Amino acid sequence: MGDHVSNPMLSRLQEERDEQFKFMDTTLDRAEAEGRDLVDAERKNLEGVRQRISELDEQIKPMAEYEALRRSSASEASRAFGGRGDDGQARPLGQGGNQFSYASPGAFMVDYLATLQHKNNDLTRLFGPRQSAAAARINAIREREAMQRAANQITTDTPGILPVPVVGPVLNTIDASRPLLSSLGPKDLSNTPGTKFIRPHITQHTTSGKQSAEKTALPSQPMKIQPLEFPKETHGGWVNVSRQDIDWTSPTAWDILVQDLADAYSVDTETSVAAVFGAGTGMNGPITVATDDLAGWAAALYEAASLVYRGCGRLPDRVWCSLDVWAKIGPLVDMNKLVFPGAASGGAGESSLARFSGNMFELDRIVVPTFPDGTCIVGASAMAEFYEQRIGLLSAVEPSILGVEVAYGGYTAFGFLEPDGFTKITAPTGLPLTTTRSKSNSTAS
Repeated sequence: MGDHVSNPMLSRLQEERDEQFKFMDTTLDRAEAEGRDLVDAERKNLEGVRQRISELDEQIKPMAEYEALRRSSASEASRAFGGRGDDGQARPLGQGGNQFSYASPGAFMVDYLATLQHKNNDLTRLFGPRQSAAAARINAIREREAMQRAANQITTDTPGILPVPVVGPVLNTIDASRPLLSSLGPKDLSNTPGTKFIRPHITQHTTSGKQSAEKTALPSQPMKIQPLEFPKETHGGWVNVSRQDIDWTSPTAWDILVQDLADAYSVDTETSVAAVFGAGTGMNGPITVATDDLAGWAAALYEAASLVYRGCGRLPDRVWCSLDVWAKIGPLVDMNKLVFPGAASGGAGESSLARFSGNMFELDRIVVPTFPDGTCIVGASAMAEFYEQRIGLLSAVEPSILGVEVAYGGYTAFGFLEPDGFTKITAPTGLPLTTTRSKSNSTAS
């Protein structure tokens, strides 16, 4: 009996099951690290993972039972012809159970050499009935030697019957998390008729003042409310897929296609709003960072915060930045933590290479990968609003050509309530400097 070889299909299914759990854990860890709820696309991803794991379990269970049965059969054969028993202990060559056992390897070799003089494979008559197990063992060795002298046949000779398995989930490189829109807190657009809607905005408040003298009129000023228009936009995409592509693919192309349409919609809406938000027509500033170190960034952030308050009467609660600005300010924060560990929880802030979320001087920092390079905006998130109504999936069957048209989309609206509630910061070019305190310490040493 040869050594047992594990079932490659069972191994592949078990590996895919492990990958599904890893994908689910990664999605949950990312949402937890960013301090947010799961978005629609992520929830649908997890539902797809759950369904796929159930399908895998239905395939794995009977295969695992079959493998257990085969191992049990191999163990019985091992007890009959030598090798290793269930206890893992080696048995003497030619020994099966309580049958004949050679006294030494030399005794076996004498019998084996004697067989070379006999063409007849029935060796029982040569050694006697008590040695039938030994004869069977010698026959097995002779058969194996005959096979070794035969022509080799390898996998390159049989490409027509070699399966090509699909291993693991489909790789998806789209980031559908929408960090900008999540930071603004999307509002429901359902049941809002028309091509646009308005948000009332007080442009002039009533007044109050000191009475100049008794019986004189107090100051008076009417309140003025003007409408802010929010035009609606429609976003989405569609494909026409054959029925064969739905029925014959594994994993099914339909589920992957629907998820990809939803992910593409998320990226599209995030990119569209980021372009308007990043342009920031009417925003205060820009404020220029005088020196590319913590002192320079601290001065710029506080100056920007004062402009935000003057513009909308609210202090800022977010810093939004592009990838290159994140790569610039991240080292400043982390180096400050390394040089001054006490500042890790209440100093320059917190940053990490493993996630985009963090803060700088206790102001939440949101990295928006779709921002143009050099973008850094400080503001009050309540001064901009994003509305959305997801239509979701629409499909139509084309029976004459066995096809299905499928689309995914939604309605959106974005606008500033007060553009002056945001201030742009112009980041210096080049590499950032070390912290001011670390430079002074190195000078002193």
